[in-house]
Amino acid sequence: YLHEIMAGVPSATFVLTFRNMTKWYMSMSNWWTDSKEVPFNSTKDNTMRGRFEVANITGLPVGVGRNVSEFSHFYCEYVKRVREEVAKYPGRHELIEIDIEDPTVGRQIEEAFGVNRTCWGHSNTGNHNDAVPADELQ
Repeated sequence: YLHEIMAGVPSATFVLTFRNMTKWYMSMSNWWTDSKEVPFNSTKDNTMRGRFEVANITGLPVGVGRNVSEFSHFYCEYVKRVREEVAKYPGRHELIEIDIEDPTVGRQIEEAFGVNRTCWGHSNTGNHNDAVPADELQ
């Protein structure tokens, strides 16, 4: 739906966030909910990664995303696609790219959006990211 959003929302700002791919994969593999209200309750794996695997996202077909390599490939292609789409509308859309692990991320967000840097914090910081099987970390 990226093209439709760009065509239908003049002067939209798009934000791409970056972080270490292994850490991102591990975080998504361990972020879960036991809620019955989740949109992808057809999967037994109720982690964010499990939801991505069944969502049929552009560039990430169902069943793909079972290891760091597949997720990294998907995200790199996604970034290229967003950059290419934004470039088609010069002066109309803004693209902001932020490394969420950068210690100056609060300042970057403050400068980009006018939100006080003290509002930026970390969540899902539990020490559970070592629970991903080694074969998924390829």
